[in-house]
Amino acid sequence: MRLKVIYAAGGAVVAFAIVVFVINSTGTHSTNSGGPTNTTAAPLTISLKDIDPNQINNHSATIQVSFNATNPNKATAILEAIAYDILADGKRIVSGTIGTRLEGVVASSAGIYPIVGDGSVILKDSQIFEKNNSTANVWKRVVEGKANYVVTGTMSYREISGLQASSTDKNFRLVFH
Repeated sequence: MRLKVIYAAGGAVVAFAIVVFVINSTGTHSTNSGGPTNTTAAPLTISLKDIDPNQINNHSATIQVSFNATNPNKATAILEAIAYDILADGKRIVSGTIGTRLEGVVASSAGIYPIVGDGSVILKDSQIFEKNNSTANVWKRVVEGKANYVVTGTMSYREISGLQASSTDKNFRLVFH
């Protein structure tokens, strides 16, 4: 008999919790903020934190690039990919990609980067710069750290708002001295 009373009390608590959840989620309550709301999200911004060349031998060097991606919105955004080209003194020296574009509904989350509202994330990548006939003139300035860099590319991200996610590609051109 005691067991039936315990089950009945537990069932009543669960039923009450379900009723409270349904009432809260169906919108029977209202809030009035007194003004219009802005539903347009600001785009993510990207900047260069650093470009660091390290000579391996007389014909190759690693070029490490660090990007700072910032989310100026209140909602979380998903940075999917940054595809970029690095030009030194006007000559393309390396290209690279950080992350993975999400394709379809089911995708791995290993190559994506969530950025919480009003937050930022630093992403690094390293590529090999090979000295050849077309890059011989810029090689010395790069390995000595005296080159002027321009980084061009595309940043792909999704803005998440409620149950909606909108995908955006944003081209960029960044200068680094």
